[in-house]
Amino acid sequence: MRLLETRYAPLMTSLWMIGLPLVLAFFAGAGAGTALDTIAGYAGAIFDIFGGASLILGAALLVWTVWSAWRAGEMSSQNEVNG
Repeated sequence: MRLLETRYAPLMTSLWMIGLPLVLAFFAGAGAGTALDTIAGYAGAIFDIFGGASLILGAALLVWTVWSAWRAGEMSSQNEVNG
């Protein structure tokens, strides 16, 4: 798939920008009221500071990367030469 070959860095950046805040939100919610309450509080604070902006910018970067790859014709396998 040419999309991963040509646009690896923006794809991985956008997936990390979306995935990491979701993991922080999960740990903040799952650890609240347990023995890990202090760590959950830190995860919640980090998510409160960076989470929303990271999710929005990560989604925008993902949409832009897929859109530009689609416009360049990198999404179809018809351009690849086998053999």
